[in-house]
Amino acid sequence: MSSQPPLESGATGRRADDALRSFGRRSSGITFAVMITVLLVALIFAANQNDVIGWIIVAISAGWLILAGILVMSVRRGAQKVGQTLDSARADAAARHTGAGGTAIVDEDAHSRNMKLDHSFKIVQVQRRVIVQELAKGEEADLEMVERALETIEMTAANGRDMLADHVGRGGEDRRRTDDDRPISGEVVD
Repeated sequence: MSSQPPLESGATGRRADDALRSFGRRSSGITFAVMITVLLVALIFAANQNDVIGWIIVAISAGWLILAGILVMSVRRGAQKVGQTLDSARADAAARHTGAGGTAIVDEDAHSRNMKLDHSFKIVQVQRRVIVQELAKGEEADLEMVERALETIEMTAANGRDMLADHVGRGGEDRRRTDDDRPISGEVVD
């Protein structure tokens, strides 16, 4: 009986990928070592014998070494691209399988806009609180403070709508005053 916990399928896949990469590095290293050895032996024999055949063998082995180097580099690049594609496909598949509980890709512009809108809503809430507190004072209410709070709410709402203008179809010069700026009628619910 093994004391190791069972491996998850992701861990098994990573271990297999690592073993394959390790095998590739070892085999290409061995291949280069053999090719360099052949080149060195050919150089030594050619230098000792000083004949044309020896130098031709040196040229051929050097050519093969260069060709092997180019081949190994292109295969490594291709393998990296395939690995990146597989990682991307695995991430996409994992995101589809996990549903809402998985990792979400966040658009930085949308995230920034959402944070700004959240801040705008907080400003509106604070200004509403100021208005309620002042109106609760009755005759002693500071109406200038209420007016400033209402102006702040109006400005904050306009800025928030401008942030959303590109996403809801408003743009250009029509941003400040459109038919959508009509007062809203109805009851306010707390």
